[in-house]
Amino acid sequence: MFDWYRRWRFWRTYPKHLPHPASPEFLQTREWKELRYKAFLKYGNRCVVCGRSAKEGAVLNMDHIKPRARFPHLALDINNLQPACSDCNTGKGNWDQTDWR
Repeated sequence: MFDWYRRWRFWRTYPKHLPHPASPEFLQTREWKELRYKAFLKYGNRCVVCGRSAKEGAVLNMDHIKPRARFPHLALDINNLQPACSDCNTGKGNWDQTDWR
């Protein structure tokens, strides 16, 4: 399937009440918080890059492998998420698309 078609289909079906996936407000939505919780259940609560957990003092984030700004149609795709501590997530930024799982 063509990438443009996937994006077109996404925007056609994207719920109008949700903010744009690249916006900071997106991270406060119920849909994102539910997906984030499911991703932690699926992948665990350990950083996939360095292996630290919250018990060791790491603040865990849910990292988008392909960044929301460039791939908004993957923002609510659980297969595009991986747990990362804030240090590793900040270091990765949105220029790197490494899947550490």
